[in-house]
Amino acid sequence: MLMLLLVLYISQPAWAQSTIVIEDAITRKPVADASFAYGVQKGQSNVAGQINIRIQPGVSLHLTHIAFQALVLNPEALAQVVQEGRVALQPAAASELGPVAVYGLRARHVRQTVSLTHGDWVQHDAGQVLQQVSGFGAVRKSASFGADPVFRGFSKDQLTIVNDGGLTAHAACPNRMDPPSSQVMINQVQEIEVLKGPHSFRYGPGMGAVINFKSTPPVFTDQPDWFGRFSTGYESNGQVLRTEGMAGMSNRHLRLAAVGSYSEGNDYKDGSGTMIPAQFSRGAAGLQAAWQLNERQLLQGQVSRNFARNTAFPTLAMDLLSDDTWMTQVQFTDKTTHKWYQQWHTQVYASWVDHSMGNKLRPTSASMLATTHAQTANMGGRTEWTVQRKQWNLVAGLDYRYESANGLRTRQMLMGPMAGKTFTDSVWQNGLVQRAGTFAEYHLMLGAYKLAVSARADVVQGRADQPAARFAAFYQDLNRTDVNISVSAGISRNLGQHWQAGAWLGRGVRSAGILERYVYLLPVGVDPYEMLGNPQLSPEANHQADLRLGYKHENTKIELNGFVSVVHNYISSVIRPDLKPSSATAPGVRQYINISQAHLWGFELLWQQQLGSALQQQMTWQYTRGANADIDQPLPEIPPMEWRYQLEASVWQGRLQPYGSVRYAWQQNRNATQFGEKPTDSFVVADAGVKASPWKMLQLSFAVTNLLDATYREHLSRYMPMGMPMNAPGRSFVLMAAISW
Repeated sequence: MLMLLLVLYISQPAWAQSTIVIEDAITRKPVADASFAYGVQKGQSNVAGQINIRIQPGVSLHLTHIAFQALVLNPEALAQVVQEGRVALQPAAASELGPVAVYGLRARHVRQTVSLTHGDWVQHDAGQVLQQVSGFGAVRKSASFGADPVFRGFSKDQLTIVNDGGLTAHAACPNRMDPPSSQVMINQVQEIEVLKGPHSFRYGPGMGAVINFKSTPPVFTDQPDWFGRFSTGYESNGQVLRTEGMAGMSNRHLRLAAVGSYSEGNDYKDGSGTMIPAQFSRGAAGLQAAWQLNERQLLQGQVSRNFARNTAFPTLAMDLLSDDTWMTQVQFTDKTTHKWYQQWHTQVYASWVDHSMGNKLRPTSASMLATTHAQTANMGGRTEWTVQRKQWNLVAGLDYRYESANGLRTRQMLMGPMAGKTFTDSVWQNGLVQRAGTFAEYHLMLGAYKLAVSARADVVQGRADQPAARFAAFYQDLNRTDVNISVSAGISRNLGQHWQAGAWLGRGVRSAGILERYVYLLPVGVDPYEMLGNPQLSPEANHQADLRLGYKHENTKIELNGFVSVVHNYISSVIRPDLKPSSATAPGVRQYINISQAHLWGFELLWQQQLGSALQQQMTWQYTRGANADIDQPLPEIPPMEWRYQLEASVWQGRLQPYGSVRYAWQQNRNATQFGEKPTDSFVVADAGVKASPWKMLQLSFAVTNLLDATYREHLSRYMPMGMPMNAPGRSFVLMAAISW
């Protein structure tokens, strides 16, 4: 009997020992050198991706790898994995080890269709979609188009906005009627990657943040297959009609698709019944191709044309008459396990914007007909190599970008003593900026710690090839060359099974853009002063610390992100009483200058919770505070503190999802009075709706936005003539439908 008990005791652990194969969720290949921790058991997967553990009651399995997202399996999930004998890890971009947020936008099924808000898949403006992401605001000069993103108080060229890491467009309008985000075909975006602060320099200087709109990757099929999607939506307030769609074919080596979208709308009513000019017409069409050269090499190409017509900008002196943009990009990816690198990625891109604006749609055109026709070009390329080893990976590469802008403003006098005269002004002076850079990001797993270091060196040159005589006489030298060094380092680790913490210090440097260097006597700021560019501006340098604290336990996730920023040589402007404006309606001239320091700090708080099997709630809270340290005054255009709450249910096996949301914005009374900025009252907005998918191919949505019909103005929305606020839309009923095959 003693011998039998001894045999049973010795052999019992072997009976409870299980083998699990760890796989790449995308390629389904085994993942070697993945670290696991299971109680006191620790180790790494072998070349076949296998780990062996002795099952213990009530213990969770922790899996980590330098190239994949960490995974924690609770006892219930682990039991399922043990039964199947395998588990998949999701690949992680190198930047995901830093203060980064990834927001899923659309997928094939209704459960994952929209993670930001309901209906983003048929939106016509990516800047509007970004408003759902914590930390973002938008400068609005039109009620319906061209929302210009602001993140943590950083805006314009302080933000790097790219498609798939490279492709972008330069605004042709000096007033940024057409910011880079307005040229994004949002219906082709799978997720939005936000790299917060100066901590990742793969895609550019990354001074305030990098916003990377990532396209849906191509899917190849063993057999020839036709696929497609058509979506449409209607909003009652403003009679807004939206459509988008795609159609294509795929086989084992080739995937072709044609994509398109069109939206139009009219004036809407705010909560008080006041009509707000909001007419717009926006469309896009494109072709996409992907060629799987072999199992490790992929060649992709795309070309698109965006257009806008007769779009109202009631806060500006002109409306958008036409905007035509061509965007094209070619990418090549080589993945291998037989060379010193694991991936080589190269892309080249180009975009051209042809933009016209004028006042012919307004009564003021009876006395003076004003038009501006401008063109911009943006082209470049980048190449990078990924080197991955057991405990570290390195991404390093080179990039180049060329930006140019040119255009003329014509003012034809029709009445008064100057009737018959025509004045022509150069708005861009054929300015250009080119940047050549090299970058590297290194990530190291050191026990429980993850270390990240990122660095970048840029040479930036600016010049004006056709300067106005008065501008050239004002500045002795119109050319400038900067050498900018950016660097960041961070550390993060898990604190037990449920807590994570991280800290990053970074310095991001960016040179002045074409607008800040070469704009010539145009009112492009918050107030009506005409702006004078300054080609001798010093580069801005943002020194920023980011802290992150996270908690995750089964059905609850809490994440707090805080930052403190000190910007040296912050680019601002000052009134020059000695300079005369070109227009009699302008109160004076402002010149772009550097101030010694600006300070910003703030936070974003996220709380998600699964309530049983059917309910999920989410709360976000964000705040940013900025100050001009030279004069101890608030920085202009900083959004107020904001709180959002959403409750969503999932019933009928996930095919029916009712939801409700509430948004509260505090009063913003920290205003830059020296720029004519005005305070904004607090407001509450509530929405409600339901999404349904009665069949796998069909998705339906009904919503009521601004349910309480509140009258409110976003703080970053500009004012219309006579000081009238450009209020947000009142109550609106929204219907949407999509069919896919």
